[in-house]
Amino acid sequence: MKKLLFLLIVLGSFTSVCAQADIKRADLYFSRAYYADAISLYEELLPKNKSSQLIKNLADSYYHTFQMKSAARWYHYLANHYGDKLDETYYFKLSQSLKAIGEDEQADEVLIAYYSENGHPEKAALIKSQRTYLDNIAAIGDRFKIENLPLNTESSEFGAAVIDSMLVYAASKKSDQMLSKSYRWNNQNYLDLYSHPLEQLTLGDTISKSFSKRINTNLHEGTFAITKDRKTIYFTRNSKQKTDEKISHLKLYKAEWVEEEWKNIEELPFNGYDFSTEHPALSPDETKLYFSSDREGGKGGFDLYYVDIQKDDYGNPVNLGANINTDKKEQFPHIDAEGNLYFASNGHPGYGLLDIFKSEMKDGELQRPNNLGFPVNSGYDDFSLALNTDSKSGYFSSNRPTGKGSDDIYSFKETKPLVIEDCMQFIAGIITDKTTNQPLANAKVELVKLGAASMESLTTSVDGSFKFSVECASNYKITATKKGYETASKSIVTDKKRKAVKDASLALLSEVEIAKQKAIALQKEKEEAAKKAIAEAKRIKELEVKAEQEKLRKEKVRLKKEAEQKEKQAIAQEKAQKQRRKEIEKIIAQEEGIVKDNERTLLQTGEIHFDYGMWYLRRETRARLDKVVKIMKDHPGMVLEIGTHTDIRGNSNYNRELSQKRADAAKEYLVKNGIDKERVISKGYGESQPIVHCETENSCTEEDHEWNRRCELVVVQWN
Repeated sequence: MKKLLFLLIVLGSFTSVCAQADIKRADLYFSRAYYADAISLYEELLPKNKSSQLIKNLADSYYHTFQMKSAARWYHYLANHYGDKLDETYYFKLSQSLKAIGEDEQADEVLIAYYSENGHPEKAALIKSQRTYLDNIAAIGDRFKIENLPLNTESSEFGAAVIDSMLVYAASKKSDQMLSKSYRWNNQNYLDLYSHPLEQLTLGDTISKSFSKRINTNLHEGTFAITKDRKTIYFTRNSKQKTDEKISHLKLYKAEWVEEEWKNIEELPFNGYDFSTEHPALSPDETKLYFSSDREGGKGGFDLYYVDIQKDDYGNPVNLGANINTDKKEQFPHIDAEGNLYFASNGHPGYGLLDIFKSEMKDGELQRPNNLGFPVNSGYDDFSLALNTDSKSGYFSSNRPTGKGSDDIYSFKETKPLVIEDCMQFIAGIITDKTTNQPLANAKVELVKLGAASMESLTTSVDGSFKFSVECASNYKITATKKGYETASKSIVTDKKRKAVKDASLALLSEVEIAKQKAIALQKEKEEAAKKAIAEAKRIKELEVKAEQEKLRKEKVRLKKEAEQKEKQAIAQEKAQKQRRKEIEKIIAQEEGIVKDNERTLLQTGEIHFDYGMWYLRRETRARLDKVVKIMKDHPGMVLEIGTHTDIRGNSNYNRELSQKRADAAKEYLVKNGIDKERVISKGYGESQPIVHCETENSCTEEDHEWNRRCELVVVQWN
């Protein structure tokens, strides 16, 4: 026993040590952004460890690998179990995850509840106003025709732009080598730049070629910007040097086209070791280089910046400011020919994760951006938009689940302008004369929005019509007035269907007609009063005569009864008893549900049986007991015994208790349906009075046992 105890202690210690080792390994993967590897380890640890830190890391790993349903599940678990210890970041990611899977309303409620409970009513109000803004954009419908390009694969393709006759884009390394280096964030190959002939876009990615063997390395190479003379290219590449946390940040590089190849590759001077600088874009005049960075001094997350391109150097990075940057992520800038900025953000009002926005350049200033709408934007990451020269078509990237896998490149063509309007409806109708049904011109119609101080009014046209423009999802009151007419009102509730027309027609009754109706009513009232007075006098006289006659009749009856009372009392009592017996016999003969069984009187409304071992009332049983209720209500002097019986299965005490429960259940049903409980006796006989005698449980069929599981309704008293 001592050896066994020692072995159990050793095994328990070994298991604990292994679990701690797995946690450390999973946390190490997570800290290095090896999210795909971290998930499997955290999932194995879940049954015995649901600490807040483990769940945070697991939820974040799913979030960063875009498994949004799982991310939403675990962020929701965090909010329910550790909500008071979570900061805004986790509620934001929960909201984003819910949007990605189509739960927009719940996504907004999560943030509204968090901000309201934590003393930020202005942020809660902002979420509500943003929902209205997004609804207004969604109401436009699909603004673009989009198409998933044939060159997309299950791996990542993104950041496409047209360069002369080629489409240049970033993609996971397209290599036949069995041991290609993979990126452990998502276990895909590292990224390179590729080019694909525009006239062969209908063909697969096998047509794509490496953009440059000098630019493409065994590191990540991604988004780029190229000068109009095609002699200078700026591109993103991850740093070889890693931070203390083993994170490799992104940097911007420059290459020059010399002797038919890209040479003189150099790192730009405004990169940094402990932050990322990524996603280059050139201004139309190529004097400014725009990019995204999470360097210190920004608004938070990734911000958009630009630097002035000088002859032999670059200016200091300039933050694009609060109109563009938020405390979340702003990335993938693109500048069109007019200087308008397109970029991806999850900080501005969006439909989930990264959405693409446009900020117009006016008077040298970038304006507050607008969401581009559907279907360019979705619940997932939508990013890296690049326009063609027509400024109406181009390419963007998205990792939406309907794609071929990971990030895909889509072509787009704008089909509708971005016209953002508040939801509007119309309240309209015709004001008519209630008597003649003719339209009333120049009637005054007032519109009041309930809960608001403002009021609108207008007069009806020749045809009696009117029309107001009103807000959606609001309550209004319409009041119509006209000289010589009675005022009329009507309440109208608008919904969210845009430009719908709500009918508010009203019919007004003229004062002349009102006076006429009042005169007729008054005359009729006088005539009715006169008739009532004559009738009342006649009625009183008749009552007096009848009262005197009744008084005389009652006196004669009283005198006669006094003499005959004693003699008739006995005869009447015997006759009443005999008559009652006859009535009962007659009732039994006439009432289909009442029968005589030897010396017993039974109510038979159909067989009442119970399932084996159960006392609940079957559906058909309740229907049959309803007939009993009717019979007892028809014959209020009846007192009934409900006798229930079981089959022989089970011991006798159990069966007696079971049968009593069945009887009580039947009684309870009758009482609930209006029968006085004093008129019902419930008696459980158990197995003592079977219909079919069974020597053993198996000597009878199930049908025999069911016959024994019965309920008998016996009339024990009939007053």
